[in-house]
Amino acid sequence: MQLIIDTLNNWDVAVRGWAGGLGIPVESALRLLLAVVAGGLVGLEREVRGRQAGFRTYILVCLGSALVMIVSTEFARHDWPNRADGINLNIDPARIAYGVMTGVGFLGAGTIVHNRGSVRGLTTAAGLWCVAAVGLAIGVGIYLLAAFAVVMMLSALWILDYAEDFIPKLRYRAVRVRTKYVPGCVANTVLQFKKGGLHVVDASFERSEDMSSAVIDLHIAFVNSNQYYDLERKLEADPDYHLLATREL
Repeated sequence: MQLIIDTLNNWDVAVRGWAGGLGIPVESALRLLLAVVAGGLVGLEREVRGRQAGFRTYILVCLGSALVMIVSTEFARHDWPNRADGINLNIDPARIAYGVMTGVGFLGAGTIVHNRGSVRGLTTAAGLWCVAAVGLAIGVGIYLLAAFAVVMMLSALWILDYAEDFIPKLRYRAVRVRTKYVPGCVANTVLQFKKGGLHVVDASFERSEDMSSAVIDLHIAFVNSNQYYDLERKLEADPDYHLLATREL
């Protein structure tokens, strides 16, 4: 374990020393290039999965964060002259980083969409926030840590996405069916779903204008998707029921 720690420390010192020997303009350009690569790698994964915030968005967020951090550190390095009243100016480079993370948080919030009980974009928002932090790390010259962060982000977005398929997960759907109205038709419909191995969270109904049929809305939960689809096929084949709509929550 100690050997691994010493190796990582040596790598970190060697990379920082090599980059610092290039000079400020070249090293700054290198940091911006690395930010483009880091943002592009994460953005490529999002682009492949068809997300709205994809390749270009992640590159711009990471690049902008790195540029802001470079400018901030240069402000801090600058030898500001004393003002006429004797007050010396000191710049805290971390203050701009606070603003970046807050601003990207608002940008990520714009990607979260709430529609009919379902929430989309949480992973994209978290990814934008993380890639901004990676850009800040690259901008201040923490290269090895930024590389590890990119690897862990890609692992979380790509590899763990496949691992989720093996984790039992409770799913919710809203189902609307129409049936002939008779006393107890709602209870019988709920019973049909329970016999299919599904949990009925809530049920409500509305009778037609001629009072002959009832439209029943059910909120169901299940773990095994095959159980739901088997029941859906049975409802479609059952002349007593008409499946009107179904959607995932």
